[in-house]
Amino acid sequence: MRKTVAVFFGGRSCENEISVLTGIFVINVLDGEKYAVLPVYVHTNGETYTSPKMMDVKAFQNLDVRSFERVLFDGGTAYAVHSSKRKIRALCKVDVVLNCCHGGLGEGGGVSALAEWNGIPLASPDLTASGIFMDKCLTKFVMRALKIPTLDYIRVNEKDYEKRGAFLLRSIESRLKYPVVIKPAHLGSSIGITVARNEDEAKTGIENGFALDDRVIIEKYLENKQDVNCAAYAMDGEIFVSEPETAYGTGVYSFEEKYLKRDTDGGRLLGKGGSRDALSGELREKIRAYTKTVYKRMNLQGVVRLDFLVNDGKAYLCEVNTVPGSLAYYLFCERVVDARRFFGDLLEEALRQQKTNKQILSTGILKNVRWRRK
Repeated sequence: MRKTVAVFFGGRSCENEISVLTGIFVINVLDGEKYAVLPVYVHTNGETYTSPKMMDVKAFQNLDVRSFERVLFDGGTAYAVHSSKRKIRALCKVDVVLNCCHGGLGEGGGVSALAEWNGIPLASPDLTASGIFMDKCLTKFVMRALKIPTLDYIRVNEKDYEKRGAFLLRSIESRLKYPVVIKPAHLGSSIGITVARNEDEAKTGIENGFALDDRVIIEKYLENKQDVNCAAYAMDGEIFVSEPETAYGTGVYSFEEKYLKRDTDGGRLLGKGGSRDALSGELREKIRAYTKTVYKRMNLQGVVRLDFLVNDGKAYLCEVNTVPGSLAYYLFCERVVDARRFFGDLLEEALRQQKTNKQILSTGILKNVRWRRK
């Protein structure tokens, strides 16, 4: 009997459209003989929809949600909501959830919380890990606790900047030295990223960052660095780590350069230029060891991609993607067709690891409360 997979994509995020591409790619690749797919699109306003039309990207190119059905979840069952007729009907019991939402609350724990609240196995990282790694500043704290190298940084909250912005701008030179990279703390895909080489550029970059987020992070910029991706997933108690792969050339790539000016490869969304031969053997193994440490120590599940910056023979962890583009299948599969098995492995592992409900103890405190209305 086929298992029903709810594939979530979209979201209240600047990465909504990239998430749509990942979601549709995964939906079309999944083995239809083993899995019945319930596509769940999360609109930028937070409302959730489903429709068989979501198998095709054309349904989102001129988006009209009136052609979709609203969908809600209760007790692990998905319900279609007809607002005009004020009727609700059961669609299906959901066996497992796969999160394809990039950025925002979708990647940051919203989908994880919904699955856990409904008691549905989740083939993606849980609420705690999703929330931590959505925040680049909290990621820094965790990496330092795990003794994994990261770049020096300054964290800036919007309210603090309004009060002490001039002091912050002066401290960049003394603490980090120019040039620096400025980016929103909760966004990915290079959205809102700026390279600043002096105080005026830093001021502009910080203000641009605050237009998108209430916190920005400022890091030392590494000249002639390489961006390197490495991913991991678990199956049958064993953690599998990919070979590290250089993602781009030198410099900082904007959203447009990553996604709009580069060819896509079956949903890969990384463009050309990836290589597994540009790193020394010792550095490759160190990156793989860092990746495995994070996956194991943070009790991760599903597939997770870690992004590193390599400079002068050293690797620095940049960020942890709990919902990587195309679910990072390209780091484990030589061909798109192999992604069917890979995604199936993620789903089967989630079903095997389904959590049992633990006993909830009652304190009995309410029995002793005496309440008098005045």
